[in-house]
Amino acid sequence: MSELVNPSDYGKFLDEILALDKKIRQAAIYDGKYHGKFKETAGFFKEKEIKSSFTLAKNQWTRRKNMGFKIGEPRFTMSQYGKVNRITFPISKESVIVVTTDLNIDVNKLVDNIIGIHHTFEFNLPGFFYR
Repeated sequence: MSELVNPSDYGKFLDEILALDKKIRQAAIYDGKYHGKFKETAGFFKEKEIKSSFTLAKNQWTRRKNMGFKIGEPRFTMSQYGKVNRITFPISKESVIVVTTDLNIDVNKLVDNIIGIHHTFEFNLPGFFYR
């Protein structure tokens, strides 16, 4: 059975993502406002830097989406940095999910699991994971 999740209550969804693997550092939703949860690992960014990073992730997603008419709708993107992976999923035109992990994780398995979790939630945002 699906559960309706309002933007003011993303916590349960984010908790389920964090529970998937001990190598997940952070799960967050950015819809103009930052809604995120960290595991008990030290973050690399200060709060202002986090907001800037998420604004950048959302803007990059918008640009990727504009290419979809030729190659199909994007499902997710991943950037690998020297210390972390950052995986981004669309929720709507204005919102993204960002999951940050340690480097040594099976990204494909994680992506499949996150997409699977979304089936247990009915977000009140159109186009969750743009089916």
